[in-house]
Amino acid sequence: MSLTVEKEVQGKTLVLKVKGVLDISTAHAIDPYLEEIDHIETLVFDFSGLEFIDSTGIGSIMNAIYLSQEKNFKLKLQGMDELTDNVFETVGLYQILEAMQGEVG
Repeated sequence: MSLTVEKEVQGKTLVLKVKGVLDISTAHAIDPYLEEIDHIETLVFDFSGLEFIDSTGIGSIMNAIYLSQEKNFKLKLQGMDELTDNVFETVGLYQILEAMQGEVG
């Protein structure tokens, strides 16, 4: 199982394209990208290449949500397939994001 993260900067927006499996064995690959975030307005997670996510992967997204509050940027989620969208809905990720940002990412 592997995970690749492609970083793309579009003005004040950072796009992280997540491809592969985001689980306990790969979630650490996102951390360096989150640690280097500085002076952005929006972080976009593009999950169009995501094959699988487990609770550890969801925890990584939660860390990014909390970081968005600490560093004052918006977090948006895009490109989820139906299964991933259902997982996010079931665990309440959208509700947490909405509560913390005032809108669904």
